[in-house]
Amino acid sequence: MDLNLVRTFSRVVEAQSFTAAARSLGMPKSSVSRAVSRLEEELGARLIERTTRQLKLTMTGRAYYDGAARALAALTDAEQFVAESQGEPRGTVRLSVPVAVDRGFLSGVVASFVKQYPAIRVDVSFTNRLVDLVGEGFDLALRGARGGRLQGSSLIARKVARLSLWLFAAPSYLKNRRAPRRPADLAKHDVILFDPHGTNAKTIELMGPSGAEPVEVTGSLSSDDFLFIRELVLRGAGITFMVPPLEDLRSGALLRVLPDYEVPDLWISLVMPSNRHLPRRVALFRDALIEAFKTFPGALDVSATQARPTGT
Repeated sequence: MDLNLVRTFSRVVEAQSFTAAARSLGMPKSSVSRAVSRLEEELGARLIERTTRQLKLTMTGRAYYDGAARALAALTDAEQFVAESQGEPRGTVRLSVPVAVDRGFLSGVVASFVKQYPAIRVDVSFTNRLVDLVGEGFDLALRGARGGRLQGSSLIARKVARLSLWLFAAPSYLKNRRAPRRPADLAKHDVILFDPHGTNAKTIELMGPSGAEPVEVTGSLSSDDFLFIRELVLRGAGITFMVPPLEDLRSGALLRVLPDYEVPDLWISLVMPSNRHLPRRVALFRDALIEAFKTFPGALDVSATQARPTGT
């Protein structure tokens, strides 16, 4: 099997177009089309349904692409390993992070890393979507979960920070509404919820001086984007739960509400595929992230936490 045919087919699938694939490969469109046809002939199966408007994989083509993409990724890793062993580490590291991640903190880590390893390119993707690390070609991801339990038995997770959510409101909101003095008072306020899965949950468990206390909350606003929620709160639209925004607290833009209560035990984990060789460039960036998180505001001592499959 000619690997160039497989690579060309994969590029066509990823580009969703023969024309775009040809452009990225620096080849004539006719050569790309012939390469895919030759691959189909060698396999004895139709991989792509061609129409004038769109390109669509057959069921066989989808299954073949999934397997080929994993194999090509493993081959690329092996090639990078050989190249790295002969000199300085190089190549691309792809990291997926939630939209609400502290960008000042993360940009500092990335800038320091590429300064130390100029031949390594770091690609950071911000999304609240749970990406498929293997299928979408990501090397690492930062993910948050209550209690630190993440789904996905094919991943290895390493806890790097433990955080709590506090309640905040803008002075403009509290000027017109009496600040809650106990958790039950939240039922009389507009609470803006972070709701990434559209569950419309109305009960929040707060931890306070007397232990856990479930609280019914109300409000007409929710979002899956913490940055958007922060903007709403700054505009006086309501009260919300978030990781302590240090700059907003220092400036007085936000005030803490119910300071004796919090939503605890929120973990940030660094996850990676468990079934592939970890290239040196990825291992170096992983270690840089783990080291940096030791100084992350709100992080607790997680040095004893070992990497383990997320399904355990």
